[in-house]
Amino acid sequence: MHRMERLLNKSMAVNGTAQMTSPGRMGPIHFEKTACFGRCTAFQFTWNEDNTTDLKITRPFLDGPLSTLESGKYQGQLSTKLARKLLQSLDAEATACGYETLANEYDNPRVTDLPSTITEIGGKRVQNRYGGPNLNKLYSAFQEILDQIEWAPID
Repeated sequence: MHRMERLLNKSMAVNGTAQMTSPGRMGPIHFEKTACFGRCTAFQFTWNEDNTTDLKITRPFLDGPLSTLESGKYQGQLSTKLARKLLQSLDAEATACGYETLANEYDNPRVTDLPSTITEIGGKRVQNRYGGPNLNKLYSAFQEILDQIEWAPID
């Protein structure tokens, strides 16, 4: 059993129903892409322990299911069943890329026109802008999460 799945199991099942509880055990999951000088998508996504999700879009998605969303703030809710499935997928990709062993930052300040991709899983934060490992499969797992949420705009 993977570390994130163990943390999820510890956070589940209150009053005979499966739901995530106990803030601080798993911590929020975060996925962010910063802007570039071009048309790069820029957003901040947070998956909270109670399965609520927050999305702040500063530059809209160019394609895919989220391309209909404009810049702004959105909220969503994951069912416990879907949360478990998505967390298992994310955990598998994090394990495959050795997420726990990655450096906290991959960057070169002399390169100025590249966006950063920032992830946080289980309290481990990694910023990947330049010269880092190929984390595309991990980013795809995050994108799958974003794509499966029904987003509602908030003020």
